[in-house]
Amino acid sequence: MTDNEQDRREGTETMPASAEPPPVAPFEPNEPAGSARPPEAGEPNGQPQSASVRFSHFGEHGIQAYNLHLNGDQAIPVPITETDADYKASQDGRFVPPRNTGQWEAASKLLDEYGVIVLCAAQGNGRRTAAIRLLSTVTSPPPALFDLDPEWSKPSVRPLPKEAGMGCILDLSDLPDQPGERLGTDLVSYGAELRKNNSFLVILATPADWYGHWAEPTLPFTVRLESPDARALVTAEISGNYRGDRVEWLDRTEFAGIWKANPSARAAWRLADRLLRASGPEQIQAFVDEFGDWQREVEKLLSRNRVTGGDTQLLSTRVMVWAGALLHGGQRTSVIKAADDLLTRLGIARHPVNVLADATTSSRLDAAEITRDGDRAFHDTQKEGLPAAILRHLWDEFPTQHELLRRWAIGIAADRTVPEEDARLITTALWKLAAHRHDRAILDGLASDLKGPRRVLAVEALTKAAGDAEFGRYVRDRLRQWMDAKNPSDEKVELVIEICAGTWGIQQPTLALTRLGKAAGHKTFGSATVVTAFRQLALQRPDDVRKAVFQWLTDAESRPADETLHRQTLGSFLALVSSDEGTDLILNNTHDAEARPRIIHAWQKLLSTDDAVDGLVRQLARWHERFQEDPERREPVVDVLADIFAPPSLRPGLDRLMVTEEAAILPFWREVLVLAANRYQASKEASTP
Repeated sequence: MTDNEQDRREGTETMPASAEPPPVAPFEPNEPAGSARPPEAGEPNGQPQSASVRFSHFGEHGIQAYNLHLNGDQAIPVPITETDADYKASQDGRFVPPRNTGQWEAASKLLDEYGVIVLCAAQGNGRRTAAIRLLSTVTSPPPALFDLDPEWSKPSVRPLPKEAGMGCILDLSDLPDQPGERLGTDLVSYGAELRKNNSFLVILATPADWYGHWAEPTLPFTVRLESPDARALVTAEISGNYRGDRVEWLDRTEFAGIWKANPSARAAWRLADRLLRASGPEQIQAFVDEFGDWQREVEKLLSRNRVTGGDTQLLSTRVMVWAGALLHGGQRTSVIKAADDLLTRLGIARHPVNVLADATTSSRLDAAEITRDGDRAFHDTQKEGLPAAILRHLWDEFPTQHELLRRWAIGIAADRTVPEEDARLITTALWKLAAHRHDRAILDGLASDLKGPRRVLAVEALTKAAGDAEFGRYVRDRLRQWMDAKNPSDEKVELVIEICAGTWGIQQPTLALTRLGKAAGHKTFGSATVVTAFRQLALQRPDDVRKAVFQWLTDAESRPADETLHRQTLGSFLALVSSDEGTDLILNNTHDAEARPRIIHAWQKLLSTDDAVDGLVRQLARWHERFQEDPERREPVVDVLADIFAPPSLRPGLDRLMVTEEAAILPFWREVLVLAANRYQASKEASTP
C-alpha cells in the first residue's frame, strides 16, 4: 500500500491528472464543432476517461451527461476506478468484513430491498471500503460506481442522480447544519425509485450526525458498522501486496498490545503500510511506538525539568518543543523566534534584559532535545512522525487554548521576517493537523491571515486540503461559500481563483470551474487573474471548460432576471476569449447550430454592458491582429463578428476599432461592418409581411 493509498482511505479519492494534458485544438473553420475522433483502445463508446467526471456517457452503463450549473443544488458524480485504494481493498482476497458480522450480512439485503442504505460509523473505520464492497456485490453485473460530491446549501434528494445502473456513495458526515425535516422521508421514496432503475445509494454518516426526528424514517435501512478485525486487516494488506513472508512478524510480542486494543481500520492500514515499507524486523519497535503516536516520547519531552526546574523553566522547555515541532527542519533562528513569540503571547516578557538573563539558545534547544544540522533545527529524525505527533498532542491536551495556538502558529507563518521556506513548513504542518482533527478554524485562519506575498502559502495549503480524502469536502464547500457571499474580500476571491487554476483545478475541474465562475462575478470584466485562470484550465481541461461555459450561457438565457448569474457568466466568457486557447475553444463551436446563437448573444450582452466594453474592445483588437492576415481563419471570424454587430445599436462600438490614428479605416473592420449591415437589412426585409 502506497502513501497515496493511505491518504485516500476515507472519503472521495483525489484522482490524478492525466500525465499528458489534452491539447487545445486550433480553430478549424471547416470542421464542424463536436466532430469526433475514432475511438481509441480502452475508451468505451469512444469516450476518453478522465480524472474527473466527464460530460459524456459513462461507457456501457449509459450514465447520462452531467450538467454543470453555476448556481443551484447539484451532486456531481465522480467515477470510482480500479486504481482507487478503497476499491482495491474491497476485492476478494483483501476485503475484511466489519467485526459485527450480523449487521454486515444484513446490509446487502437491506440495500437490495430499499435501494439506499446508511452506513453509520465513526470516520476511519473503513466505511467507504465497505460501501464499495456492498455496491460491487449487490447485483450482477455490478453497477457503475461513483462518489457524489454535492453542491448544496442543505442536503436534499432533489439533485441526486436517478439514472439506471448507478451505484453511488454520498458522504454526509460532519454536517455543518441539521438537515431539513423531510430528508429521511424523501430518502425512502428516492430509494424506491432507484430500485426500479437497478441503481443504489450508500450514505456514509456518523452517529453524531445521523439522529433526530428527521432521521427516523431511515432507521429500517441504517446499519451501525464496526471496524474490521485489525490483525486480519493487516494480514490481508500484507498478503495482498505479495509480502506474505512478513505475516509471521505479526506474532511478535511487540504487537500484543495493538491486537488487544483492536484499533480502527485506518490505524490498521497505516500499520500495514509501515510494515510493507520496513527494511527489516529491526524496525518493528519503532513502528509500534509510532503507531502509539509517540505518546511516551512526547510526555517525556514535555516533562523535562519538572523536578529540577521551576514552572518557568518547564514552560520554556515546552514552548521550545512545540516551536520545534511546528518548524521541524526550519532555521534555528525561526524556531527561537516562534518560541519567544508564544512566550510573549502567554504574558512572559521577552525584553532584552529577560532574553539575556535567560538560558542560552543552545541550552534551550538541548532542553527540548532539538538537534542542529548547520542552521537547521530538528526533533529526533529517527522517530518518523514525531513532530506531527507533538502538535496533535498539543491540540488534544489543551483544547481551551486552540484560538491562542492558531493565532500564534499562523502569525509566525505570516511574519515576513521568517523565511518563506520556514513559513511553508508551518502551513504544511497546520493543514495536516487540520485534516487530522477536522479543525475548520485552522484553514479559515490560513485563508484570512496569510496575505500579500504569503498568500501563495495559503493557496498551497488549501489546494492540498481540498484534495484530502476526508477533509477535502469541507474545504471545497468553504471555497464555494466564500464565493456565494455578496461581497467577499478581494483577498479571498484571489485566493479561490488561484486554487481553482492550480493542480486541484486540473484534477477536479468540474468542482473548480463552478467556484471559478462564481469568483469571476466578483472581479472586474477582463480581470487578468481570471483570464489567466481560465487559460490554464483551457490548456489542461479544454472539454470541461467548454462544456461548463456553454452550460452557463444556456442557464443565463433561461434565467434572464438573475443578475448574479449573468455577471458570473459574462465575466467567465470574456475571460475565456481573452486568451488564444480560450478563443479557439469558443470559435470551434460557432459552426454548431445550438451553440452559435449563445456565443453571439454573449458578445452582444457584453457590448451592452458599460463596464465590460473596455475589456471587450481590447479582445476584439487582439482578434484583429491575430486573424486579419490569416487566409484560413479570417473569413469565418468575420462571419461571426458580422452576426455580433448586426444590430445597429451595437455598431458604435466599432468606432474605436475601425479607424486608425491616421483616420484610415481598417479593411478588416470595414468588411465586418458591411456584412453586418447587409445581414440586418436582409433580416428586416424577411420579417416584413
